[in-house]
Amino acid sequence: MHDTGVDPDEPATSDDAAGPGDAIDAGSAADGREAVDAEPTRPAQRRSATRGRHAKADTGATPRPVDATAQMSSTSAPLDGPVPSPLDPQAPSAEEPGQPGDDEPRKTGRRDQPPSAVPGGIPAPTTMVTPAHASVAGPAADLPQEDERPDSAARESPDTQLGPDTQLSPGTRVGPGTQAFPGTEATPGRTGAPASDSAATMRTSGRSVRTALSRPAVRKLGAGLVEIPTVEPADPRAAVLSNPVVAEGKRFCWRCGSPVGRTSPTHPGTTVGTCDNCGAPFDFRPSLHPGDMVSGQYEIQGCLAHGGLGWIYLAIDRNVSDRWVVLKGLLHAKDAEAQAVAMAERQFLAEVAHPSIVKIHNFVEHTGSDGTTVGYIVMEYVGGRSLRDILDSYPRPERLPIAEAIAYVLEVLPALDHLHSIGLTYNDLKPDNVMVTEDQVKIIDLGAVATIEAYGNLYGTRGFQAPEIAKTGPTVATDIYTVGRTLAVLTVDMPMEHGRYLDGIPDPADHPVLARHEFFYRLLLCATDPDPARRFPSARAMSAQLAGVLREILAMETGVEHPQLSTVFSPQRAGFGTEELLGQTDAYADGVPRSTKLSAREVALALPVPVVDPADPSAPLLSAAVHPDPEHALEALDDARERAAADPDNAPPNLEVELRFAEARVHLDRGEPAAVTHVLAGIPAAARDWRVDWYTGLAELVELDFEKAFARFDAVLNVLPGEIAPKLALAATAELVLQHWDSPDPEQWRAYAEKFYATVWRTDHGVVSAAFGLSRQLIAAGRVDDAVHALDEVPATSRYFTTARMTAVLLLLTAAAPAELDETTLHFAAARVQALPSNEHRAVQLRLLVLGTALAWLQAGRTPKRPDATLLGEPFTERDLRDGTEAGLRTLARISPNRTHRYALVDLANAIRAQTWF
Repeated sequence: MHDTGVDPDEPATSDDAAGPGDAIDAGSAADGREAVDAEPTRPAQRRSATRGRHAKADTGATPRPVDATAQMSSTSAPLDGPVPSPLDPQAPSAEEPGQPGDDEPRKTGRRDQPPSAVPGGIPAPTTMVTPAHASVAGPAADLPQEDERPDSAARESPDTQLGPDTQLSPGTRVGPGTQAFPGTEATPGRTGAPASDSAATMRTSGRSVRTALSRPAVRKLGAGLVEIPTVEPADPRAAVLSNPVVAEGKRFCWRCGSPVGRTSPTHPGTTVGTCDNCGAPFDFRPSLHPGDMVSGQYEIQGCLAHGGLGWIYLAIDRNVSDRWVVLKGLLHAKDAEAQAVAMAERQFLAEVAHPSIVKIHNFVEHTGSDGTTVGYIVMEYVGGRSLRDILDSYPRPERLPIAEAIAYVLEVLPALDHLHSIGLTYNDLKPDNVMVTEDQVKIIDLGAVATIEAYGNLYGTRGFQAPEIAKTGPTVATDIYTVGRTLAVLTVDMPMEHGRYLDGIPDPADHPVLARHEFFYRLLLCATDPDPARRFPSARAMSAQLAGVLREILAMETGVEHPQLSTVFSPQRAGFGTEELLGQTDAYADGVPRSTKLSAREVALALPVPVVDPADPSAPLLSAAVHPDPEHALEALDDARERAAADPDNAPPNLEVELRFAEARVHLDRGEPAAVTHVLAGIPAAARDWRVDWYTGLAELVELDFEKAFARFDAVLNVLPGEIAPKLALAATAELVLQHWDSPDPEQWRAYAEKFYATVWRTDHGVVSAAFGLSRQLIAAGRVDDAVHALDEVPATSRYFTTARMTAVLLLLTAAAPAELDETTLHFAAARVQALPSNEHRAVQLRLLVLGTALAWLQAGRTPKRPDATLLGEPFTERDLRDGTEAGLRTLARISPNRTHRYALVDLANAIRAQTWF
């Protein structure tokens, strides 16, 4: 990279910067990656499978018996009309390369009711069933539906180098962009967070590398769900800079941040001198050269990059198998304060040991020719490509495939969780600091690592760093923010200004990837919420939600379910909505009409509930209070509260909060929504989390306050975007609005119900309630084939498998008026009925439905294509259909529990009996 002398506040050309964060002087080294000196900144639904002719929705769609006098209506009953009695024979049936400043590290200081469920009867879709229905029968029907730079592995990505925005502030800073906020400099007794711009590199042997034949062409990340291309190995020597010179535009005083060593009208630029502003000395020359032996062990091969604390060197460890290593030195070796910062860095790095974090091998000192002793950190060499390199291989506005980007980040989150577990924060996550190697994904450059809530000088990158870090210091929440920003940059063409990414997440209306993947968008919003208290509480929690979002995306893109066991919700406690359509045929047997509407209470009792974290200190006491009887459960909870009060010193600090959540669940099971609300009101504001919204939403559901419940469940989804439970709750609530309320915007509610049901079902076929709910929404939209597909996907191992198959028969036969049905549909439905188990008590009812519909079809003037056609094993003639219907009615009469209904069934059988001359 050539020195252009470009003003740091002006966009640079492709010749003076390699991308966001200012590239190193000679490209992007895959090894020894570090952020270089940069410009200064002041701290501050699937496709429809419907085939054939589409008929207008039959608004009655009710199971139809036939009459004896050929008076069967050729049309279905109105949708909102009464259910026809089966007894009535008359009843009807990255910043572009070359722009400096993009994501540069900076240092900051501290501080209509659906037809599917109308009382009038079974809904009638508008789609005709055609011979193509043969494809519907299968149980596994589908519901919805880099130019690599040749030297990219040997060059350093722009933002992996410390630019001015990552350099030390007063007392330790390198450029103005990294100055500490006033009053946040390190003070005696309070150690500032060290900024060891470590050039993290993955270990590759100095003697050999793996051959291409020894590696698979692809590998899988993201819990083994996403295929990732294998990164080709590169010779580490190719990353060595041939002319290690810091460009003039990247020379800043380490103390005050003023430009130094620049060419002026009166004198040429220089790499050695004194700052005109504060008098601090500077020296941008490498202190080590090829062939130098450091500590009698590390043979220097050359410079890889220049960072905020100095040059980064490639070396060979002659004492350990000639392995490649990286040495990171101190830029201002003669400055005692800068030396102290580097030494303090060891306290942090020595504790870090994780497979996804660059390894720190050693800490050594080397005495130069001038007698000055300089300390060096020895790190593993990490070969491969950074995510910035991979991202830059895509022409804008194209970004990484969303599943691939998520898979990379899922590999990084455990590393951040490890840092948090030992009291550290990473502070500078961005694409430049994530390396994809031959074997794994690693985060490099530990220069911004600091203790949680540390005082003093902090580091980060503009466009990635959390806005509140100046007030709060580094926290888990600030790291979560950087993860969200990194995900956004990898997947969305983020807007930029003056070489940095603008804050916020773009509008989905302007970015198709966000519009298509709503729950990914919600995840980004949660991770980057301006309020740190509303972000994911931990890297592990974010990882669980991100994995859930990934599975939903893969299910959408592949058509294959990708279920995930929730760590925060129980499984669905019961099914709901599985009998609302099929149950109407039970009126044939007992004469009792059934409601087609969902029951809000049944839905509330069927939905999942939050589970207690096994690691929670309150878990043992809460587990002991679990009891199937609500009364006993409340007594057990009271006992737990009394035991805690008797020994407050040993009681978990959050016990009272957890007891209240447990009480809320018991009151919900007892059908006491007011008690649920009362119990939750006693939880302090500081201890309230998404569970308050969940239980309150369930209580409001029972009270039929559907819009408020919907808002509660939506709030839960905002913080748990990868969970199935809130989506199922939202779908059911939207359907309840359609069924029980006269909504001014029924289509919007129907769209909600279909969207959420579809997401749940295609992701997890174990949630069968979603299949039935989706089929009801599709039927309401006239998409019969899609509705049948959804029901056919119910697994054969499910207890609802036969119910789903029978419901599909019902949908096929009520798709339109009998005269408008295709003959193939009748045969297809008949074949399904014949395949029912011999012990299925509804088989007679379904058989009657097929025979009655076929008889009405013949009476409407339709004839079979073949004169010898059969239906249900008998000739497809009016006489035989009448005989079969009569026999079925008499069978129902024999088993009917109601005497009056038995007489009515016999009378109906007599009326339908075929007339003879004898």
